[in-house]
Amino acid sequence: MASLTPSVGRASTLEFDPDFLDRYRRKWTWDYVVRSTHNVNCWFQQSCCFYVYARDGQVIREEQVGDYPQTHPGVPDFNPRGCQKGCCYSSLMYGEARVTAPLKRTGPRGEEGWEEISWDQALTEIAEKVVTAVVADPQTIVVDPGTGVSQLSMASFLHLSDVLDSVWLDINCELGDDQQGAAVTYGEVASDRSSDDYFNADLILIWGGNPAYTQIPNFHFLTEARYNGTRVVAISPDLNASAIHADQWVPLKPGTDAALALGMAHVVITQGLYDAALIREQTDLPLLVRTHDRKILRQTHLSPGGAPLATYCWDTRRDRLTEVNTRSLELGDLVPALEGQWEIETPDGPVTVTTVFELLKQEVEKFTPEHASELCGVAPATIRQLAMMLVESDAATNVCTSALSKYYHGDLMMRAQILIFVLTGHLGRPGDGFVSASFLLADGVGADYQKLLKVRDIRWRMMNRYGYTYWGRRYAGMDEHRADLRFLQDTYVESRMGINSTLFWYRHAGLDAISGRAWDPDLPRDVGAYLQEALDKGWQADDPTPEPRVLFVGMGNPLRRVRAAHKLTEVLWPKLDLVVVFDLRMSSTARMADYVLPVSGAYEKTTTLALNSNTCIPYLHTTRQVVSEVGESRNEWEIVSALVKKIEQVAIARGTTTFTGRFGHTRRLDNLSKSLARRIAEPDDAEALSRQVVRDSSNLGGASWRELKREGYVRFTKLGRQPSNWGNATDIHRGETIYPHAWHTEKKKPWATLSGRVQFYHDHDWYLELSEALPTHKAPPPAGGDLPLTMTGGHTRWSIHATWRSDPTLLRLQRGEPCMWVSVEDAAARGIKDADRIRVFNDIGAFITHAKVSPAVQPGQVVMYHAWENYQFEGGVGYRNVQASPLNPIELVGDHPWFEPMAAIRQPGQSDRDTRVDIEVLP
Repeated sequence: MASLTPSVGRASTLEFDPDFLDRYRRKWTWDYVVRSTHNVNCWFQQSCCFYVYARDGQVIREEQVGDYPQTHPGVPDFNPRGCQKGCCYSSLMYGEARVTAPLKRTGPRGEEGWEEISWDQALTEIAEKVVTAVVADPQTIVVDPGTGVSQLSMASFLHLSDVLDSVWLDINCELGDDQQGAAVTYGEVASDRSSDDYFNADLILIWGGNPAYTQIPNFHFLTEARYNGTRVVAISPDLNASAIHADQWVPLKPGTDAALALGMAHVVITQGLYDAALIREQTDLPLLVRTHDRKILRQTHLSPGGAPLATYCWDTRRDRLTEVNTRSLELGDLVPALEGQWEIETPDGPVTVTTVFELLKQEVEKFTPEHASELCGVAPATIRQLAMMLVESDAATNVCTSALSKYYHGDLMMRAQILIFVLTGHLGRPGDGFVSASFLLADGVGADYQKLLKVRDIRWRMMNRYGYTYWGRRYAGMDEHRADLRFLQDTYVESRMGINSTLFWYRHAGLDAISGRAWDPDLPRDVGAYLQEALDKGWQADDPTPEPRVLFVGMGNPLRRVRAAHKLTEVLWPKLDLVVVFDLRMSSTARMADYVLPVSGAYEKTTTLALNSNTCIPYLHTTRQVVSEVGESRNEWEIVSALVKKIEQVAIARGTTTFTGRFGHTRRLDNLSKSLARRIAEPDDAEALSRQVVRDSSNLGGASWRELKREGYVRFTKLGRQPSNWGNATDIHRGETIYPHAWHTEKKKPWATLSGRVQFYHDHDWYLELSEALPTHKAPPPAGGDLPLTMTGGHTRWSIHATWRSDPTLLRLQRGEPCMWVSVEDAAARGIKDADRIRVFNDIGAFITHAKVSPAVQPGQVVMYHAWENYQFEGGVGYRNVQASPLNPIELVGDHPWFEPMAAIRQPGQSDRDTRVDIEVLP
């Protein structure tokens, strides 16, 4: 290879290529250009409008559009939007990993034996096994929808599951994106601001995330705010790419964020620096609690026929017990007591009550800055400094991330973070308040799901059971959104529309042997006892399904995604008669499939987002077809429609025209095509799926599908009817930034919690048993074994999940193979040098990688950025093999006001940031 290093005194060894200039000029010539984007699961950085240039029927390059309008002259605009992944999507389209024809396995699963077959052969052979399985029991068929978030992807796999009445896996909590802390404190997980609203903050805490990696198109808002005078503080164990751009970096021990937040709360409470007016109005801190059993005082305690959800505070003006108003947060002349103790009469005799705030004072008394420092590693002076920053700030916020949910005690960490923000008065104003998860969906998404057969099977049963209560709550004055959320919560588990994937893998894929072990030394009971009680009481969406026989994976990768995924291949895969993967590239899961069906790429179809459009970037985008499909690939709807038609043909040929569904209904196999036709008028027109969403959406300002296709994006104008949006609790005004929770602070609308307020205290029996009724700190469990190193992680800069992880273009920007960040001290203690092969091991598994010795990592921590495919590791053994992901019983709680599971939230999830390992150098 010719040397590219300049050298003085010798001739260059480079040879001039006369064709170079012609090739370079051709890069700047094209036949046409189309606005499009990439509907991959970026979440917080979702969707960036690109010019896509094509010549001779192929995409030749991509370029950011850069014409998003400025909200108003006082804040930066959204330009440019894009990252290195979007700028090289075409290399993914035409790369070696691309699947371009249906593939059938010719040898054992996991080996390289494949043959290309026709679509007809693939669909026929798959249909034969599906008909056998669905007639025996539709619950033996499982659909993992993956993380494809376009309307084409979600609608296609949802309908495949619907017509077969199969098990549909709800995978959000398994991903670790469940935001349990916000779910039980705010009542909902969605609450975020538009990225330009960061310009209205004077303090931004990057606490628990790395937006320089995970929000590349949004990160400029943080740096621009900093240039404008906003103080940016990064709080993280390692000196990551975001921390180097902050005014201050606060390193702490992994998993100890709650101790830091409670140390700050200690300063605020003991010095009387809290916003008393705000916490009286907006929080449950004035609620009365019985001192003898720590239960919130309810009307049922005062009268046998009392309302179970009615709670009380103490009216200081009238010196008497007063029922808390859950219809409005307006206090009028009521001044609820925050401190004190009273004796009240009950049918069972006198009872002493106190306030939640008094109990909170007792809890935070333990977390002096000195003690908190011992727990989290942050100096006491710094803890006091951070507390005073929040007290003195006019508008303080954090950066929305999903990192904390990936800790075993992530809910406690997030509850403590919300507490310190609210205590210091930061809530519901521009640039102000704690944000948790970003969702802003077109509300046409979901409207047409009412046509699903599953919905028809259960509609009347749900309405007959719940209808009177539902309408009664509305007529009683309950906020419309609050009443609708109660209906969704109270019916989700019984409807069985989705099954929690964490529990599914736990029961069917052998994760019980790992996740169910006693990793948490603080549990008073065995994990299995909690799980069994939760299932016996029907708290969680988990069917007693038979052993699975057929697995469809739609644009997903569970063998890379699931923690301890090696158990899936050991325990689940031998049970499966059929594994079918729909994907555009050869993934770890595709390599273990029986059939791989090639899916068209983003520039090969027209669709819009069904999920993960968000408040950060308040625009709905469309992916528009630029070129024809590569090879024989097809879009998801076309594949599913053809497969359903083939299943129908096989069933008719066999004379098997019916099967019994999960709820005992007789389902037909000879009219499956008609079932799909109920979804859209023209089943062959996949674009109609997205056209209907836009047509049925009320929150896009009346924009047409034609306009959206032409411009590439359209701005949201309101939250609309989509329940996923309501946690933002704000109106969207033209010419203004978006900030969350204004409905509560400005309109005094109640929160979706027991008290109708931000709920810091939970008196469910399990919360009391586990000493988690209030935000507290608990040490991270030694997940994987009592070993000296904590293996944390993070989303990689160079891929969206695993999609680009094997792309040669992006591998050139990094070391090109899996590597683990190791501190200088830990490397030296083990005789490890940079780039050495190392073995990473614990009590449940091991893998081999290379060391990246870095002073940015603290001693006792190693960092393994996510998404590497299993086949990129030596021996095909990936890093998930050491992640025990203990099941946290607190995430199994149900049968408590506003704690019931809903789709994607308040269900058990997987965690990985507490993983303990050790490492050793290899020859």
